[in-house]
Amino acid sequence: MRFLTEEDLRARCGLGRGGEIRLGRDERLTPAAQGLVNERRIRVLYLDDIGRVGALDAAGEIKRLPVLRTDTAGKMGKRCCLCGGAVAAKPEELTHLDGETLVPKTHPRICLRGKVDLLTASIVLVQTELAAEASLPPQIGVWLGDLRSWAGNLMRAEVTGEEISEQGMGEWTFHVIHAVSHAPEKYLGHDHMLPDAAHGRSVALLNRLRSEARDVELAAARLLPERKDLIRCLNRMSSALYVLMLCVRLHGLGKTLPDPTELARRMEKG
Repeated sequence: MRFLTEEDLRARCGLGRGGEIRLGRDERLTPAAQGLVNERRIRVLYLDDIGRVGALDAAGEIKRLPVLRTDTAGKMGKRCCLCGGAVAAKPEELTHLDGETLVPKTHPRICLRGKVDLLTASIVLVQTELAAEASLPPQIGVWLGDLRSWAGNLMRAEVTGEEISEQGMGEWTFHVIHAVSHAPEKYLGHDHMLPDAAHGRSVALLNRLRSEARDVELAAARLLPERKDLIRCLNRMSSALYVLMLCVRLHGLGKTLPDPTELARRMEKG
């Protein structure tokens, strides 16, 4: 059994507020590390040797997570949203809107989930691309990993109807992300960026992600204007990706990456 300290966790992941971390079957957290993830409301999952992901039960075994459901799941059975009738077996042309309602796969909310799914896949793809860039500082990779958690939490919140809490990108809070993305010259010493091949491949990949996150935000705003929590989270995600672009650019110019904790202190002082 290997016990992971706070330092071990920080070296592996960004530990952004509201995120998710995955540990191996034989890994556990020290009390201090557990306190840190509890304070930041980070969900801890475990991965076994055959790829099952779940939480630990009382016996220390990995218990597979249930499929996402709403509170009404299973109480009324499956029903078709078109005719309102009961459905004994789900046909291929329908899919689950929630735990009890089946809808056509062209339903607007299913299309929105497809966009979130594509965004998640793109984040993972860019993670692998940037991991191959030996010159990039490791913080970029762990911060991007937190954004993958954001995307997963967004999907979960849309499906279940639960409100999504404020997320984080390492020590970057919603407030700091918002301020820096709107005034980078003030806080980072670099003006706003326009897309340019001269910035390099890493910045271009992050900019593509930023535009995908923006597209999902606009789709959510059109379809679910009442879900201000989802829209705000997606807005901050696109801003966070813009901040990552700026960080990679600063690194390319030979400058030190910003410390979000220090930036927060500066903002408190006005």
